[in-house]
Amino acid sequence: MDELTFKKTNTALTVVLTNVTFGVYLPYWFISRRDSISQLGKVQLNYNWLKFLFVMYAFLAFYFVIGGAFLTEMGIDFMDTFNIIITFIGLGITYYSVFRVAEAIEEKAGAEIFNRVLLVLFHIWYLQYKINRYE
Repeated sequence: MDELTFKKTNTALTVVLTNVTFGVYLPYWFISRRDSISQLGKVQLNYNWLKFLFVMYAFLAFYFVIGGAFLTEMGIDFMDTFNIIITFIGLGITYYSVFRVAEAIEEKAGAEIFNRVLLVLFHIWYLQYKINRYE
């Protein structure tokens, strides 16, 4: 069984970073581990979508901090709708990426490591937790 080359990060820190950055850390997690993910073999991740998601989440985090200070009521409604749309797109991209990485790790390890329900509930947090414990 080959050694995983993933960066080990405290799982609690991963949870905190995700929440403090208003979700911007989610796509960053995949982008920053691109080399490790590519070493797993045939992982089909589209990093352009992850970069798009990173930019959109950063924009929405900035909007969340600034709030509607410079927008009319119609502008605020538009941004709220835009936020919902990007959130659902982001969920799709995140879950697709999480499951592809989990499958690739399991294929490399030759064993089923991940609980699929926990992947849905805890996405990168659960991935990071299992990566930290993998030897």
